[in-house]
Amino acid sequence: MVLVPAWVAERPETVERLNGLLAEAGLGRPLSPPAAPAPPAVELVELPVQGDPVAVARASRRLAGRADADVPECLTDYECTAATVEDDARLEENLYPYFRASGCKSGHGTVAWLPAPDYVMMPKPIRRPASQFPAGRPVVALLDTGVREHDWLVETDGEPYWEEAQGWTPLRTIPEIAGQESHGEETDGPDFGSHWGHGTFLAGLVRLKAPDARTLSLRVMNDAGRVSDLNAAHALNWLADRVCDGHRVDVVLTAFGRPGVGEEEELEPVREALKRLADRGVPVVASAGNGGTDSPVYPAAFAVDPTLTVISVGACASPTARAAYSNHGVWVRQWHEGTNAVSIMPLSTAPVTVQGAYAYWSGTSFAAARYAGQLAQGLVPASVRLPD
Repeated sequence: MVLVPAWVAERPETVERLNGLLAEAGLGRPLSPPAAPAPPAVELVELPVQGDPVAVARASRRLAGRADADVPECLTDYECTAATVEDDARLEENLYPYFRASGCKSGHGTVAWLPAPDYVMMPKPIRRPASQFPAGRPVVALLDTGVREHDWLVETDGEPYWEEAQGWTPLRTIPEIAGQESHGEETDGPDFGSHWGHGTFLAGLVRLKAPDARTLSLRVMNDAGRVSDLNAAHALNWLADRVCDGHRVDVVLTAFGRPGVGEEEELEPVREALKRLADRGVPVVASAGNGGTDSPVYPAAFAVDPTLTVISVGACASPTARAAYSNHGVWVRQWHEGTNAVSIMPLSTAPVTVQGAYAYWSGTSFAAARYAGQLAQGLVPASVRLPD
């Protein structure tokens, strides 16, 4: 698929004209009209593409610059991912007598996490009362799969630790993903995506590091750990607008990324959104990715841009060594523990019930979450005291 202005859906002859120009450029006639007209208020529509959508988008950009306004520019909407950790990169430990576990996906069926017994979860940190925060609590904006209900995220006074972003609507639909490959395993119940619960898991890690903060959840990721570039940029811009309107957003956490393929213009929408947050002094903590490579992954690799406030975070195995699965390179600026992280899992999801409410998981996502929580808790004034 490529994206084009919505008016193209009303003028199918424009697609035909662009196909003719692309054919002259040696790319054949790769575009098909949209299956249905664009609904009102939609700015972009999807066009099916036969062949390489990146090549089509680049060629159409050049053609649009030379032709009149009747030739639309095609945009490639890249897919970011929250990758899983592979078997040969995982660290196994005896976490409890006679109990061995590891927090990675491969070889464990459809999900990327492993259930954990409740006794390995740290006690819930004490949270200072809201009355001690006249200017409001620090806010961590979490761009992920969304956060699900969990007793661990509700305080004894009934004040929730997190909230859904009111008014946030993705530009592109975020589909529910029905499982991954079964690897020949027979299952009695329905499958669900490898990253189901990812956002809840991250919220628990932030909760451990920043008990006095509040999490603002924006769902940009589906349950298979995939994110539309367009939705990522839209969410970042929405947060920048929120800050302009006087609301608190102190830290943004993005636990996904994509390689820096394509032309610089194709990274520009996300970069511009990050610049708007940087101009407002909001740091964006981005996970470096789990490919074990030094090739830049975005948005984390934007950390090398001094005009932005991106902080890239990799996973370390010790204070002096990185985890084998973690991406690395000069563009990775912080290192935190990400292997065998223990955090919360949603209590249930219809019709699947998870036994136990905690899990093990490994990856740079969890190193980034810990660092984001650390930043947020650092904003709590020293005068704020724990209750007697």
